[in-house]
Amino acid sequence: MVILINALMLAAMIAAIAAWFNTRAILKDLNAIKMKLEIQEEQLKNTPFVKNDLDK
Repeated sequence: MVILINALMLAAMIAAIAAWFNTRAILKDLNAIKMKLEIQEEQLKNTPFVKNDLDK
């Protein structure tokens, strides 16, 4: 039973690392597409989470 649990944990760790690499590859591709299309990134402003705060 312990071997099965260890095997499942190892498989989960490998899957997590593979997902991380996949995410990095997707972000790299998106950056290349943005550069080709000359899309500028929006600057994030320090806007409040709730724009219409009713407590004020």
